[in-house]
Amino acid sequence: MDGQAESGPESVDDLAQFLVDNPEADAKDEATERREPSRKADNSDADENPDDESGAGPAEDPDDEDAEGDHDEESDDADKRPSLKFKVPVKGEDGADTTIEVDEKELIAGYQRHADYTRKTMEMANQSREAAQVVTKQLEEGRSYYLHQAQMAHTLVRTLAGLRSPQEMAALAQTDPSQYVQETARERAINDVLAQIEQGMHHETQQGEQQTQQQMQQEFQRAWGVLGQQGIDKPKLQKIFEGIAKEYSVPKERFAKVSDPALVLIMRDAMAYRELKTKAATVKPKSGDAPRLPAARQAVPEREKVSKTVAARFKSGRAKVDDLAAFLLTHKH
Repeated sequence: MDGQAESGPESVDDLAQFLVDNPEADAKDEATERREPSRKADNSDADENPDDESGAGPAEDPDDEDAEGDHDEESDDADKRPSLKFKVPVKGEDGADTTIEVDEKELIAGYQRHADYTRKTMEMANQSREAAQVVTKQLEEGRSYYLHQAQMAHTLVRTLAGLRSPQEMAALAQTDPSQYVQETARERAINDVLAQIEQGMHHETQQGEQQTQQQMQQEFQRAWGVLGQQGIDKPKLQKIFEGIAKEYSVPKERFAKVSDPALVLIMRDAMAYRELKTKAATVKPKSGDAPRLPAARQAVPEREKVSKTVAARFKSGRAKVDDLAAFLLTHKH
């Protein structure tokens, strides 16, 4: 039997005889076929629920760990990469200009500190200016009220006092000398009171003018501080004012009271815009700067082409009857 199984049947008759002699081989094959579907089903269930057997969650993706590692390496490389160096002019202790070398990080940090300092300084200056304006407004209101009341008191005293005119006083001196003396003393006392009121009014007026002058000086100093940061000095400011006066027909006297730096910056930008428009209108493209076009080819007449071709064939000895006919046609007068 083993020899037959190893050699195998050579014909159909031998195969039939083999199955008759070995019926267990056919049964074994059927059992194998019956077991294969159940094994496939078990494998499919295992594939659908790979986590049921272990009871653990989804496995971590190793690519994520690699990505994190690459990110850390890139961060380390960025930290190790040398920063750029810049030469910056600064003021030395003696006031002379000197140049120092700083790296990119230090330069950015210094710029941020300077911007933050400038912003806070501007905020403090604006707060101080607003507080000063509030106090000044209250003082001006009080001063105006005082001057108004003083003027009313001055008028009221003169009205109620019943002072005599110089002509009346001269007549009283002739008719009643004692009454004249009393009236003169009363008039002197009343005039002293009026003088005190006038002196107070004059003092308040002077203080108001001085305070207004000081406030204007402070406003101008603050404005020059802001304009200086923008690179605007007196000659440039004068040029801006002259340009605005010319382009917009603004009287030059109005510029004397300009103390807000924002107005100056607006006027500067307006003049810069007009200059750009003027330049754009006057600038014309130069024809010499444009690339030259290639020279146009002159078309060769068809008659000349045929003549050259036929002549070349005659010279080479390869001319035919058609070439002779073409030659005669092209040289026909």
